[in-house]
Amino acid sequence: MGHLVSMIEPGKIIAARGLAVTIVVIDLPHNTGASATGPFLAGVSAANPTISFHRLPQVELPPVKSNHPETLTLEVARVSNPHLRDFLAATSSAVLVADFFCNVARGVASELGIPIYFFFTSGAEVLALYLHLPVLHAQTTANFQDMGDELVHVPGIPSFPATDSMRPIMDRDDVAYTKFVSVCSDLCLSQGILVNTFRSLEPRAVETIAAGLCSPFGLPTPPVYCI
Repeated sequence: MGHLVSMIEPGKIIAARGLAVTIVVIDLPHNTGASATGPFLAGVSAANPTISFHRLPQVELPPVKSNHPETLTLEVARVSNPHLRDFLAATSSAVLVADFFCNVARGVASELGIPIYFFFTSGAEVLALYLHLPVLHAQTTANFQDMGDELVHVPGIPSFPATDSMRPIMDRDDVAYTKFVSVCSDLCLSQGILVNTFRSLEPRAVETIAAGLCSPFGLPTPPVYCI
């Protein structure tokens, strides 16, 4: 429920400005999420009357050849895209703010002519790595997990040993790695990225991202908002 809780917080900020907010909830297959989160979400709506929730129908997943839970989350978002499209098409949504794990929602938003922003629940330094991942991918054919203490260089953040990389991107042959690389283009082609940080905490990373130094060549860097 971690990212759901994180998404509620910017929802409160938006709702405090007099705007109605509907948070779309995607449950994992075979998950009893509705019973587990129902009372919590009801409490949020009671305390914030302009915030409502809509659960998309649960989906069945095709076999996924990856041991990383992040892969499952990304795949659930992909398979749920038709349900998201149906919901958005039936409403008068002015804008869509999507969790970055729901990067495939950008295609639906583009089709329906709805501006899309992504909420990045980690800080700016991690965002810098995500945006730069396609560049790193093109620089080598090696797996991070096989590079030992070789340093990985990302603009705006301290260099770090390859083996300290996030687990889902350790093996470039893993489905998780491929999906994380694809996240970058959707982030870059959005109308903006909301980052869970503040500028004075990560000034170097925020300024480097905003200057377009992390994004791959040929892709724009959208406005970055620290919240």
